[in-house]
Amino acid sequence: MRRTKECAAQTREAILDAAERVFFRQGVATTTLSQIACEASLTRGAIYWHFSGKLELVKAMQERACLPQEQFFQPDLFKTAEDPLDQLHRATADFLDFIPTDRRGKCVYTILFLRCEYVGEMQEALKRWREEDARFKQLVEDVFERAAEEGRLARYWIPSVAANVYVSALTGLVQEWLRSDESFDLPGDGRALLGSLFQGFANPCRLAQQAGNRNESAARSA
Repeated sequence: MRRTKECAAQTREAILDAAERVFFRQGVATTTLSQIACEASLTRGAIYWHFSGKLELVKAMQERACLPQEQFFQPDLFKTAEDPLDQLHRATADFLDFIPTDRRGKCVYTILFLRCEYVGEMQEALKRWREEDARFKQLVEDVFERAAEEGRLARYWIPSVAANVYVSALTGLVQEWLRSDESFDLPGDGRALLGSLFQGFANPCRLAQQAGNRNESAARSA
């Protein structure tokens, strides 16, 4: 019985691996289950044993890939952080460092961002993505709200607007990197973007105060 379950699990993984490869090469809409079966060296019947159709395959592919937002943007990290903007800055830099190392993630994100038309039944495939996107946006807005309350956010920023600018910049950067076939240094260019972005978010009075504190500390140490 254990061997049978192990074989079934291995077959399911082989189908998902094959689906990722074919979806990546030619997109979801033009891919057939027969092509996936051929890629996996299996029959269509084997695919239907594990998945009811293409939609279920796409959803399983999403579930198998860990969304980086879930790993690097945990709410508790920001609730306990002394400086929420600094924590968001550091978490985003770690996120950008991680993406190029995540082979499966890169493949799945490319499929979801660039190789899938979300019409008809495929609209259902957006459900988890939208739920995580909404959670992430709310977390970011909470960070900017707290930063505003603590006087860390520049007064000309409305927290909801700052959150939208941040999310749009981050999403656009990652999508362009994927669309251009990784033609630029995502961590390096991303850190440059983050530096400018968060400098613009920060309250200039607090930045000046922090700089003064550093200078005083350096003078005492000299």
